[in-house]
Amino acid sequence: MRRHGIEEGRGQFIEGAWYIIADAARVGKRPVAVERFGTRLVLFRDERGALVAARARCPHRGADLGLGRVVDGTIECRYHGFRFASDGRCVAIPCEGRGAMARGADDRLALTLYEVREHRGFVWLFWGERPAELPPVPWFDSLPPDERHAHTALMEWDVPFARAMEGMLDLHHAPFAHRPWVSGVGSLLDPYDVRVDGDLIHTVGVLRHDDGEPWDGRRGWKFELEARFPGTVRFSFGKLVVGMVGCAPIDAGRTAILGRYYLPVPGIGRLLARLGLMMEFWLVQSEDERMLASSEPRDADPEACRFVRADAGILAWHKMRRARLKAPREGERRRLPVAPG
Repeated sequence: MRRHGIEEGRGQFIEGAWYIIADAARVGKRPVAVERFGTRLVLFRDERGALVAARARCPHRGADLGLGRVVDGTIECRYHGFRFASDGRCVAIPCEGRGAMARGADDRLALTLYEVREHRGFVWLFWGERPAELPPVPWFDSLPPDERHAHTALMEWDVPFARAMEGMLDLHHAPFAHRPWVSGVGSLLDPYDVRVDGDLIHTVGVLRHDDGEPWDGRRGWKFELEARFPGTVRFSFGKLVVGMVGCAPIDAGRTAILGRYYLPVPGIGRLLARLGLMMEFWLVQSEDERMLASSEPRDADPEACRFVRADAGILAWHKMRRARLKAPREGERRRLPVAPG
Protein backbone atom coordinates (compact mmCIF):
# COMPACT_ATOMS: atom_id res chain seq x y z
CA MET A 1 0.00 0.00 0.00
CA ARG A 2 1.19 3.47 -0.87
CA ARG A 3 -0.32 6.59 0.66
CA HIS A 4 -0.74 9.73 -1.36
CA GLY A 5 1.90 12.37 -0.70
CA ILE A 6 2.27 16.02 -1.57
CA GLU A 7 4.74 15.34 -4.38
CA GLU A 8 1.70 14.91 -6.64
CA GLY A 9 0.57 18.36 -7.73
CA ARG A 10 2.79 20.10 -5.18
CA GLY A 11 2.41 23.86 -5.20
CA GLN A 12 -0.63 23.90 -7.48
CA PHE A 13 -3.36 23.19 -4.96
CA ILE A 14 -4.11 24.13 -1.36
CA GLU A 15 -2.94 21.24 0.81
CA GLY A 16 -3.77 20.02 4.27
CA ALA A 17 -7.54 20.28 3.85
CA TRP A 18 -10.70 18.26 3.27
CA TYR A 19 -12.51 18.69 -0.05
CA ILE A 20 -15.89 17.43 -1.23
CA ILE A 21 -15.12 15.39 -4.36
CA ALA A 22 -18.29 13.38 -5.08
CA ASP A 23 -21.86 12.54 -4.13
CA ALA A 24 -21.62 9.45 -1.90
CA ALA A 25 -24.92 8.14 -3.24
CA ARG A 26 -23.26 7.61 -6.63
CA VAL A 27 -20.73 5.16 -5.20
CA GLY A 28 -22.63 1.89 -4.98
CA LYS A 29 -22.01 -1.53 -6.50
CA ARG A 30 -19.88 -0.11 -9.28
CA PRO A 31 -16.67 1.91 -9.00
CA VAL A 32 -16.81 5.62 -9.79
CA ALA A 33 -13.92 7.45 -11.43
CA VAL A 34 -13.38 11.19 -10.95
CA GLU A 35 -10.56 13.54 -11.81
CA ARG A 36 -9.46 15.79 -8.97
CA PHE A 37 -6.21 17.68 -8.32
CA GLY A 38 -5.00 16.71 -11.78
CA THR A 39 -5.19 13.02 -10.82
CA ARG A 40 -7.70 10.39 -11.91
CA LEU A 41 -9.16 8.71 -8.82
CA VAL A 42 -11.37 5.66 -8.38
CA LEU A 43 -13.93 5.35 -5.58
CA PHE A 44 -15.40 2.03 -4.48
CA ARG A 45 -16.82 0.33 -1.40
CA ASP A 46 -15.19 -2.56 0.46
CA GLU A 47 -16.99 -5.62 1.81
CA ARG A 48 -18.27 -3.57 4.78
CA GLY A 49 -19.58 -0.78 2.57
CA ALA A 50 -16.86 1.66 3.61
CA LEU A 51 -15.53 4.07 0.99
CA VAL A 52 -12.10 3.58 -0.56
CA ALA A 53 -10.30 6.14 -2.73
CA ALA A 54 -7.27 5.22 -4.82
CA ARG A 55 -5.38 6.40 -7.83
CA ALA A 56 -7.28 4.99 -10.79
CA ARG A 57 -4.15 3.86 -12.62
CA CYS A 58 -3.69 0.10 -12.30
CA PRO A 59 -0.11 -0.51 -11.09
CA HIS A 60 0.24 -3.41 -13.53
CA ARG A 61 -0.08 -1.73 -16.93
CA GLY A 62 -1.80 1.57 -16.24
CA ALA A 63 -5.40 0.72 -17.17
CA ASP A 64 -8.21 2.81 -15.66
CA LEU A 65 -9.62 0.97 -12.65
CA GLY A 66 -12.77 3.05 -12.97
CA LEU A 67 -13.67 0.83 -15.93
CA GLY A 68 -13.48 -2.27 -13.76
CA ARG A 69 -15.87 -3.82 -11.27
CA VAL A 70 -16.12 -4.46 -7.53
CA VAL A 71 -15.86 -8.13 -6.49
CA ASP A 72 -16.27 -9.07 -2.82
CA GLY A 73 -15.07 -5.65 -1.68
CA THR A 74 -12.04 -5.62 -4.00
CA ILE A 75 -11.68 -3.69 -7.22
CA GLU A 76 -10.92 -5.72 -10.32
CA CYS A 77 -9.10 -4.26 -13.33
CA ARG A 78 -11.10 -4.80 -16.49
CA TYR A 79 -7.98 -5.25 -18.61
CA HIS A 80 -6.23 -8.22 -16.95
CA GLY A 81 -8.37 -9.03 -13.90
CA PHE A 82 -5.86 -8.02 -11.22
CA ARG A 83 -7.73 -7.39 -7.96
CA PHE A 84 -6.91 -4.94 -5.18
CA ALA A 85 -8.19 -4.91 -1.60
CA SER A 86 -9.30 -1.86 0.39
CA ASP A 87 -5.83 -1.60 1.98
CA GLY A 88 -4.25 -1.32 -1.47
CA ARG A 89 -2.77 -4.84 -1.63
CA CYS A 90 -2.94 -6.78 -4.88
CA VAL A 91 -4.82 -9.97 -3.93
CA ALA A 92 -5.26 -11.67 -7.31
CA ILE A 93 -3.12 -12.05 -10.45
CA PRO A 94 -5.14 -14.40 -12.67
CA CYS A 95 -2.43 -14.95 -15.26
CA GLU A 96 -0.06 -16.25 -12.53
CA GLY A 97 -2.59 -18.53 -10.86
CA ARG A 98 -3.59 -18.83 -7.23
CA GLY A 99 -0.06 -19.61 -6.14
CA ALA A 100 1.10 -16.13 -7.07
CA MET A 101 -0.34 -14.61 -3.90
CA ALA A 102 1.01 -17.44 -1.75
CA ARG A 103 4.51 -16.45 -2.81
CA GLY A 104 4.04 -13.10 -1.10
CA ALA A 105 2.76 -9.62 -1.91
CA ASP A 106 4.61 -7.40 -4.34
CA ASP A 107 4.59 -3.85 -2.98
CA ARG A 108 5.14 -2.55 -6.50
CA LEU A 109 1.61 -3.70 -7.30
CA ALA A 110 0.03 -1.84 -4.39
CA LEU A 111 -2.53 0.89 -5.05
CA THR A 112 -1.88 4.49 -4.08
CA LEU A 113 -4.59 5.24 -1.50
CA TYR A 114 -6.07 8.54 -0.32
CA GLU A 115 -7.65 9.53 2.98
CA VAL A 116 -11.38 9.62 2.38
CA ARG A 117 -14.49 9.95 4.53
CA GLU A 118 -18.22 9.75 3.97
CA HIS A 119 -20.13 12.48 5.79
CA ARG A 120 -23.63 13.87 5.28
CA GLY A 121 -23.94 12.24 1.88
CA PHE A 122 -20.67 13.59 0.46
CA VAL A 123 -17.33 11.97 -0.29
CA TRP A 124 -14.57 14.02 1.40
CA LEU A 125 -10.92 13.61 0.43
CA PHE A 126 -7.98 14.96 2.40
CA TRP A 127 -5.46 16.48 0.00
CA GLY A 128 -1.85 16.73 1.16
CA GLU A 129 0.58 14.98 3.46
CA ARG A 130 -1.31 13.14 6.18
CA PRO A 131 -0.71 14.77 9.58
CA ALA A 132 -0.35 12.75 12.78
CA GLU A 133 -3.96 13.65 13.56
CA LEU A 134 -6.40 14.42 10.76
CA PRO A 135 -8.56 17.50 11.26
CA PRO A 136 -12.32 16.90 11.52
CA VAL A 137 -14.37 16.99 8.34
CA PRO A 138 -15.75 20.55 8.13
CA TRP A 139 -19.48 21.11 8.44
CA PHE A 140 -22.06 23.74 9.36
CA ASP A 141 -24.19 23.13 12.43
CA SER A 142 -26.81 25.54 11.12
CA LEU A 143 -27.70 23.24 8.21
CA PRO A 144 -30.72 20.91 8.54
CA PRO A 145 -29.95 17.72 10.52
CA ASP A 146 -30.54 15.37 7.58
CA GLU A 147 -31.04 15.26 3.82
CA ARG A 148 -34.72 14.26 3.68
CA HIS A 149 -35.67 17.52 1.98
CA ALA A 150 -32.46 17.99 0.00
CA HIS A 151 -31.13 17.38 -3.49
CA THR A 152 -27.48 17.19 -4.59
CA ALA A 153 -26.04 17.69 -8.08
CA LEU A 154 -22.67 18.18 -9.78
CA MET A 155 -21.47 20.79 -12.21
CA GLU A 156 -18.00 21.31 -13.67
CA TRP A 157 -16.66 24.72 -14.56
CA ASP A 158 -13.92 25.52 -17.04
CA VAL A 159 -12.57 27.90 -14.42
CA PRO A 160 -9.58 27.58 -12.02
CA PHE A 161 -10.41 26.80 -8.39
CA ALA A 162 -9.54 30.25 -7.02
CA ARG A 163 -11.72 31.95 -9.61
CA ALA A 164 -14.60 29.60 -8.73
CA MET A 165 -14.26 30.47 -5.05
CA GLU A 166 -14.34 34.17 -5.89
CA GLY A 167 -17.67 33.53 -7.57
CA MET A 168 -19.02 31.61 -4.58
CA LEU A 169 -18.22 34.48 -2.19
CA ASP A 170 -19.49 37.28 -4.43
CA LEU A 171 -22.77 38.89 -3.34
CA HIS A 172 -23.02 42.11 -5.33
CA HIS A 173 -22.94 40.64 -8.85
CA ALA A 174 -26.50 39.25 -8.65
CA PRO A 175 -28.50 42.29 -9.90
CA PHE A 176 -26.31 42.46 -13.02
CA ALA A 177 -25.07 38.97 -13.93
CA HIS A 178 -28.48 37.46 -13.07
CA ARG A 179 -30.76 40.35 -14.04
CA PRO A 180 -33.42 38.18 -15.79
CA TRP A 181 -33.83 35.96 -12.72
CA VAL A 182 -33.65 38.48 -9.86
CA SER A 183 -35.59 41.36 -11.33
CA GLY A 184 -36.24 44.09 -8.82
CA VAL A 185 -33.29 43.33 -6.53
CA GLY A 186 -31.38 46.49 -5.63
CA SER A 187 -27.67 46.90 -6.31
CA LEU A 188 -26.60 48.60 -3.06
CA LEU A 189 -24.92 46.13 -0.69
CA ASP A 190 -25.70 47.71 2.67
CA PRO A 191 -25.39 46.63 5.39
CA TYR A 192 -22.50 44.23 4.74
CA ASP A 193 -20.40 42.52 7.39
CA VAL A 194 -17.49 40.07 7.18
CA ARG A 195 -16.09 38.19 10.16
CA VAL A 196 -13.17 35.73 10.14
CA ASP A 197 -12.78 33.07 12.80
CA GLY A 198 -9.99 30.58 12.14
CA ASP A 199 -10.76 28.95 8.80
CA LEU A 200 -14.34 30.30 8.76
CA ILE A 201 -15.36 33.37 6.76
CA HIS A 202 -18.84 34.59 7.72
CA THR A 203 -20.48 37.22 5.56
CA VAL A 204 -23.93 38.79 5.85
CA GLY A 205 -25.30 41.40 3.49
CA VAL A 206 -28.47 43.01 2.18
CA LEU A 207 -28.93 43.99 -1.45
CA ARG A 208 -31.37 46.89 -1.64
CA HIS A 209 -32.23 49.94 -3.68
CA ASP A 210 -30.13 53.03 -3.11
CA ASP A 211 -32.81 55.45 -1.90
CA GLY A 212 -30.50 57.54 0.25
CA GLU A 213 -32.05 56.24 3.45
CA PRO A 214 -30.42 54.03 6.13
CA TRP A 215 -31.54 50.42 6.17
CA ASP A 216 -34.71 49.94 8.21
CA GLY A 217 -34.19 46.21 8.83
CA ARG A 218 -36.95 45.16 6.42
CA ARG A 219 -36.25 46.26 2.86
CA GLY A 220 -33.98 44.35 0.52
CA TRP A 221 -32.80 40.81 -0.08
CA LYS A 222 -30.70 39.32 2.71
CA PHE A 223 -27.84 36.96 1.91
CA GLU A 224 -25.70 34.96 4.30
CA LEU A 225 -22.57 33.03 3.37
CA GLU A 226 -20.27 30.93 5.53
CA ALA A 227 -17.12 29.59 3.92
CA ARG A 228 -14.92 26.99 5.54
CA PHE A 229 -11.58 27.34 3.85
CA PRO A 230 -10.70 26.26 1.28
CA GLY A 231 -13.81 25.14 -0.61
CA THR A 232 -16.97 24.49 1.44
CA VAL A 233 -19.69 27.16 1.55
CA ARG A 234 -23.10 27.39 3.22
CA PHE A 235 -25.54 29.94 1.87
CA SER A 236 -29.03 31.23 2.53
CA PHE A 237 -31.11 33.86 0.83
CA GLY A 238 -34.62 34.94 1.51
CA LYS A 239 -36.58 33.07 4.17
CA LEU A 240 -36.74 29.60 2.61
CA VAL A 241 -33.70 28.65 0.52
CA VAL A 242 -30.71 27.14 2.32
CA GLY A 243 -27.91 25.25 0.66
CA MET A 244 -24.24 24.52 0.38
CA VAL A 245 -21.55 23.91 -2.19
CA GLY A 246 -18.31 21.98 -2.10
CA CYS A 247 -15.62 22.98 -4.60
CA ALA A 248 -12.52 20.98 -5.54
CA PRO A 249 -9.99 21.40 -8.35
CA ILE A 250 -10.33 18.98 -11.25
CA ASP A 251 -6.98 20.23 -12.48
CA ALA A 252 -5.21 23.57 -12.64
CA GLY A 253 -7.87 25.05 -14.94
CA ARG A 254 -11.17 23.38 -14.00
CA THR A 255 -13.30 23.05 -10.86
CA ALA A 256 -15.86 20.48 -9.73
CA ILE A 257 -18.79 21.89 -7.74
CA LEU A 258 -21.16 19.74 -5.70
CA GLY A 259 -24.24 21.79 -4.89
CA ARG A 260 -27.08 20.99 -2.50
CA TYR A 261 -30.40 22.71 -1.82
CA TYR A 262 -32.47 22.14 1.31
CA LEU A 263 -36.15 23.02 1.16
CA PRO A 264 -37.89 21.82 4.35
CA VAL A 265 -41.40 21.53 2.92
CA PRO A 266 -43.19 18.36 4.14
CA GLY A 267 -43.94 15.89 1.37
CA ILE A 268 -42.51 17.84 -1.56
CA GLY A 269 -39.32 19.35 -0.12
CA ARG A 270 -36.95 17.04 -2.02
CA LEU A 271 -38.76 17.64 -5.31
CA LEU A 272 -38.70 21.40 -4.80
CA ALA A 273 -35.01 21.25 -3.87
CA ARG A 274 -34.29 19.33 -7.07
CA LEU A 275 -36.20 21.80 -9.22
CA GLY A 276 -34.57 24.75 -7.47
CA LEU A 277 -31.07 23.36 -7.88
CA MET A 278 -31.67 22.54 -11.55
CA MET A 279 -32.72 26.13 -12.18
CA GLU A 280 -29.75 27.40 -10.17
CA PHE A 281 -27.26 25.35 -12.20
CA TRP A 282 -28.77 25.84 -15.66
CA LEU A 283 -29.90 29.45 -15.47
CA VAL A 284 -27.89 31.21 -12.77
CA GLN A 285 -24.57 29.44 -12.30
CA SER A 286 -24.00 29.12 -16.04
CA GLU A 287 -23.81 32.92 -16.12
CA ASP A 288 -21.32 32.91 -13.25
CA GLU A 289 -19.11 30.44 -15.10
CA ARG A 290 -19.21 32.54 -18.26
CA MET A 291 -18.22 35.73 -16.44
CA LEU A 292 -15.45 34.05 -14.44
CA ALA A 293 -14.08 32.23 -17.50
CA SER A 294 -13.91 35.56 -19.36
CA SER A 295 -12.02 37.31 -16.54
CA GLU A 296 -8.34 38.23 -16.91
CA PRO A 297 -5.98 36.88 -15.87
CA ARG A 298 -7.45 33.38 -16.15
CA ASP A 299 -6.27 32.38 -12.69
CA ALA A 300 -7.15 34.68 -9.84
CA ASP A 301 -4.48 37.27 -9.03
CA PRO A 302 -5.38 39.73 -6.26
CA GLU A 303 -2.60 42.03 -7.45
CA ALA A 304 -4.51 42.54 -10.69
CA CYS A 305 -7.70 43.59 -8.88
CA ARG A 306 -8.91 46.85 -7.38
CA PHE A 307 -11.05 45.63 -4.51
CA VAL A 308 -13.97 47.57 -3.10
CA ARG A 309 -15.73 47.23 0.25
CA ALA A 310 -18.21 44.70 -1.15
CA ASP A 311 -15.34 42.33 -2.02
CA ALA A 312 -14.15 41.92 1.58
CA GLY A 313 -15.23 38.27 1.80
CA ILE A 314 -13.26 37.40 -1.35
CA LEU A 315 -10.21 39.24 -0.05
CA ALA A 316 -10.40 37.31 3.25
CA TRP A 317 -10.36 34.03 1.28
CA HIS A 318 -7.34 35.15 -0.77
CA LYS A 319 -5.43 35.99 2.41
CA MET A 320 -6.06 32.46 3.68
CA ARG A 321 -5.01 31.03 0.33
CA ARG A 322 -1.73 32.93 0.33
CA ALA A 323 -0.97 31.72 3.85
CA ARG A 324 -1.57 28.08 2.91
CA LEU A 325 0.23 27.92 -0.42
CA LYS A 326 3.98 27.51 -0.54
CA ALA A 327 5.56 30.80 0.57
CA PRO A 328 7.43 32.65 -2.21
CA ARG A 329 11.15 33.09 -2.03
CA GLU A 330 12.50 36.00 -0.02
CA GLY A 331 12.32 39.15 -2.09
CA GLU A 332 9.28 37.89 -4.01
CA ARG A 333 6.76 38.42 -1.23
CA ARG A 334 3.82 40.56 -2.20
CA ARG A 335 1.26 42.29 -0.05
CA LEU A 336 -2.40 41.64 -0.82
CA PRO A 337 -4.37 44.80 -1.43
CA VAL A 338 -6.78 45.90 1.28
CA ALA A 339 -10.44 46.42 0.53
CA PRO A 340 -11.56 50.03 1.13
CA GLY A 341 -13.86 50.83 4.01
